[in-house]
Amino acid sequence: MTPGDRLEALESRYLAARDARDRLDVARARGEPVGIAALEAQALAASTDVHARVEAFDGPARASLGDEDQRALETMRSSMDAADDFRLPVPPALPPGTCDDPAAWREALARGGDTLRARLEACYADRADTITVGGETLTRLQVLGRLGSEPDPGRRQALFLALEPLWRVMAGDDGDASPYRALVRESAAAWRRRGASEARNAEALGVGREAVETWALTALAAWRAAVVEPARTAGEPPVQPWDWWWRAGAAARIIGPIPLLEVEAINRGVYASLGADLDELGITFDIRPRPGRPPVPVAFTTFGWRPQRRADGSWSPGEPLVMASCTDGGLSELGELLHETGHAIHIAAIRTRPAFADWPASDALTEALADVIAFDIAEPAWQRRWLPDRPEVPESISVRSHFASIVLDAAWSLFEIRLLGHPDRNPDEVWTELTSTWLGIAPHPEWSWWAMRGQLVQEPGYMANYAIGAVLAAGFRAAIREARGDWVDGDAGWYGWVRDRIYRFGLERAPDDVVRRVLGRAPTADALLAEISRAARVR
Repeated sequence: MTPGDRLEALESRYLAARDARDRLDVARARGEPVGIAALEAQALAASTDVHARVEAFDGPARASLGDEDQRALETMRSSMDAADDFRLPVPPALPPGTCDDPAAWREALARGGDTLRARLEACYADRADTITVGGETLTRLQVLGRLGSEPDPGRRQALFLALEPLWRVMAGDDGDASPYRALVRESAAAWRRRGASEARNAEALGVGREAVETWALTALAAWRAAVVEPARTAGEPPVQPWDWWWRAGAAARIIGPIPLLEVEAINRGVYASLGADLDELGITFDIRPRPGRPPVPVAFTTFGWRPQRRADGSWSPGEPLVMASCTDGGLSELGELLHETGHAIHIAAIRTRPAFADWPASDALTEALADVIAFDIAEPAWQRRWLPDRPEVPESISVRSHFASIVLDAAWSLFEIRLLGHPDRNPDEVWTELTSTWLGIAPHPEWSWWAMRGQLVQEPGYMANYAIGAVLAAGFRAAIREARGDWVDGDAGWYGWVRDRIYRFGLERAPDDVVRRVLGRAPTADALLAEISRAARVR
């Protein structure tokens, strides 16, 4: 067997091993205990076999391969190592009551590492699903939704403060015994050694690490100029934290309720109008909480199994899975579903050899691509098309409502960057400084309300990908619109065009190459600033 034939056979086994691991991860995430043991055995056997074959493929055999084949072999080697450590954002189960056990927390803090992270994730998920407000049990997302719809400021404050048990999971006593501060200290050490994920993602996109902080600050400055400073000039007081979501919910209140069934139908209709039939693409949705399913504190999309070429030369899109905890419908959950479905149509469109059939080597690029269509939700023309029976929302209000979450993510990006660089700083003080300076939010350093963002637990530094992603998404939207025109009223060729130029590559092409081929240049924040500027108040 020639080295080329050996590599082809190895890639086939590699794809089967990744599929086995994907099926195991999905079964765990969906709470399907039947057959787990068999899936674990299959995944372990397939992984062990591929590891051995990759390690054996060395010496003269490897030297005889071309550059792309050598890169494919190295990609499989590193991807299998990463797959062994990979976990979907589903927290591990803990015995009842252990989240209130001080001794268990002391042990987790002493051990640190995966023990501390697992405990943080599990207890955060538990608290996020069991928030008590006036005798009613709500999820974190339901509380945030009600902050946007509750007209009484006093009740909004009560809703906001009901989240404090969730904050305390991460913040602890705000001192040395704070689980989050312990996590940051550990992560900061690794960050100094090899760089945080924000640095790796920036480098993959061909921009300097400093650009991440610059882009986040630029977005925040644009928001301050468009929204905060006009409010101050008009004599308005700073916004209380519980009123941030009320103001951000203005568009949703004007539009009114959107039942979850309608949210799902609109999501399908939007992507079908762009040539992406979700059924034909094999995309499945598990988006409602149910007994037996582990909590899903952060919505995510993953491979059920991976795209691959069929024997007749056509392509199977695999079976992407979207998981979330949608409950009430509405504009917010519609936006989240559009975003996650953007991930799903992306991975269903991968058309490359098995070694490269994975997410791009940039989480920021991945998040950006999911927002290309999700950003449409702020457009009055899109609302007229997909919500025709609802009242029309003025553009400035719609843009402010949409970008409020994006600039808040930019603030969280800077929050992580500042703490990773200076882990001795108090998170409450850092968050208060950022939100009061850039977002016009009244300072409350006595509360650890920064801790309501679940991604802070999973991978310190990851939030920066949303700041980078917003820049890229706005740039992609402008470039695609220039090439094809507006797609709000439908464009059956949109998905094929984007698939062939962006989605299909997986790990085949470097992210910076993909970005530059579409934009025609290195990414800048210009398109994002133009979008945010539309939020300027019209009086």
